[in-house]
Amino acid sequence: MRRLCAALLLSCSLTSAVHAWSGQGHQTIGTLTTQLLAGTPAAARVTQLLGDVTLAQVSVWADCARGIDPARDFDYTTRGRYAECAPFETEAGIAELRAFVQRNLRQCNPAPGAEDCHRGYHYANLAYQRTRYQPGITGARPDDIVGAAVAAIRVLQGEPSPAPFGFASPREALLVLAHVVGDLHQPLHVGSVYLDAQGQPVDPDETGLDRATFTRGSNQLVIPARPPTGAAGLAAVAAGWRMPNLHSVWDNVPATLASEGVDAPWLGAARQVEPTAGALTSWPAQWAEQSLAQARAALAGLSYGPRQGEVWPTTLPAGYEERMAEIKRRQLTLAAARLAAVLRAVFAN
Repeated sequence: MRRLCAALLLSCSLTSAVHAWSGQGHQTIGTLTTQLLAGTPAAARVTQLLGDVTLAQVSVWADCARGIDPARDFDYTTRGRYAECAPFETEAGIAELRAFVQRNLRQCNPAPGAEDCHRGYHYANLAYQRTRYQPGITGARPDDIVGAAVAAIRVLQGEPSPAPFGFASPREALLVLAHVVGDLHQPLHVGSVYLDAQGQPVDPDETGLDRATFTRGSNQLVIPARPPTGAAGLAAVAAGWRMPNLHSVWDNVPATLASEGVDAPWLGAARQVEPTAGALTSWPAQWAEQSLAQARAALAGLSYGPRQGEVWPTTLPAGYEERMAEIKRRQLTLAAARLAAVLRAVFAN
């Protein structure tokens, strides 16, 4: 565990809490997807919609939209902070981000204190005890990640954007879909553990939801660690170092899973992914259920201490790093294969 925390600490604490799978992970999915689509009508249509940016580059677009601050007259406030957002930090690019956020801000009527609508498109918070994605259960919302993926698919099929989503065009739907399919395969963007004050898991669908048990998709499960040392440590502390949380540890993608590592064997594994059955718009819910099973694996064997302020200290079991690495590679592969399958289906001609 010391090796895990030391290896992931800086990247988890300072960047990955903003970008699920980290920008690196989303770009890996985009790179794999592009290679899977090579030479197909879908590839040509994707290029037509995206212009001079690649699918790998736009895979982070929906996260970059979080840099638009409604409280500052929809100013873009994160210019230069995230290298992966640089392609969109032009006058036209920022205007596109701003328009998306303005259309997808509060039209979903979020609960008091809840995030703006477009931020909620990135996740569901289903209790890990569930095995199915069903409307009405804790964490499932009409405007959650499954709904966002379905809405984007419908727009790409030529239908109007369904309420409450405000997707202005097939291009914007593609920008969203390229991201949320990746998020759908990050287990902790789908499954969540709910804990009482003593750190004991509860089932909100059995007992009724108590907001005090909500761990924010494991963002409030902290892994105790000492601050890093040396010059890098001083820089990290100055930048706001904090103990890593479980969600950010899962968001982090190591160099071994970066897009530069996409090779023939990895591409071959993606080509072997079994197709999803049923109607195209049923696929996101099926993927959510698969990710929910992976969330149970991600949470298996963890122990939680009593709540301390807003967080629960969390202990990881032996062998956790290896288990996590295996799941991450599998989920990145599935995300790419499934995104490619959707795009082949909607752009078949």
